[in-house]
Amino acid sequence: MQKFLSVLNHRDFVLSLALVVGLILGEHTRPLAEISVYTLAFVMVFATTGFSFKSWVPVSNALKPLFWSTFLNFIIFGLVLIGLSWLFFSNDPGHRYFPYYIGFILVAAAPPGPSVIPFSTMLKGDNNFSVTGVFGLHFIAMLLTPLILFIFLGQSLINPIKIFYIMVQLIIIPLVISRFLRHPKVLPAIEKHRETVIKWGFFLVVTPIMGMSASVFFSEPGVVLIMSFILLIAMYLLGFLYHIIMDKSGARRSMIISSTFMMTTKSSAFSAVAAFTFFRGEPMIALPSAVVSVFVTLFIIVYSGFLKWWEKK
Repeated sequence: MQKFLSVLNHRDFVLSLALVVGLILGEHTRPLAEISVYTLAFVMVFATTGFSFKSWVPVSNALKPLFWSTFLNFIIFGLVLIGLSWLFFSNDPGHRYFPYYIGFILVAAAPPGPSVIPFSTMLKGDNNFSVTGVFGLHFIAMLLTPLILFIFLGQSLINPIKIFYIMVQLIIIPLVISRFLRHPKVLPAIEKHRETVIKWGFFLVVTPIMGMSASVFFSEPGVVLIMSFILLIAMYLLGFLYHIIMDKSGARRSMIISSTFMMTTKSSAFSAVAAFTFFRGEPMIALPSAVVSVFVTLFIIVYSGFLKWWEKK
């Protein structure tokens, strides 16, 4: 029984279940989509209880991981993703596929996914790099996310002030609340249940991502294939190429692993929440976030296999 419960509560099972349940329920997940911003904020409260500002003292401990993470996640990965999506989706004559381009811009503007931390820990990555990068880039995203959306979409589609307001809801408020939960008498109980709350919280976020995109997912298989091709290049090919180059340059294995996850992992939950908030009734815009959810879930499995092959080779 205990083994069955451990499998039931395993991160990969929970995320895979969210994908399947979302596809099955389809439009019936709309109530979850409407409260997704609050669900993700709740998850972020528990996720940020593991972060202490003491890890940034002295400041030099944080500067290099922050700079490198920003360069990899927002500039390298972001520009590759935007470039490929522009190539495939922004130039059709009737603008039928333009919503998919908007969806990819939302993904590129999103901060890194919190899954960077457990994923890199599983493969013996640099924990300080992962934690500093994830939480640091959530602060940096307060400036970069509205800027990216303004540059590529313009104020006519998304008001930067409104996206900043969402960032406050998803980052600042949860971080402030989490400081109270770090009280010595409260933190042990939080740490005991943190992973379970985060996993099932993401289940409630990922399920409507898939559900609201299910109709397009099945009706536009060609589009899903194109998106899969884009993500295979931007996540897998780019990620593996980066790993090989860094390994040949003599960088530490732990740092390579954490920075690879940092480059290739975007918060599909954040981009989906933005799609639900600003483009209600347009499931096409949330579809890239749904496909990203699938590829992020698979990346840990594929990357661990690549590591075994590369290190054996």
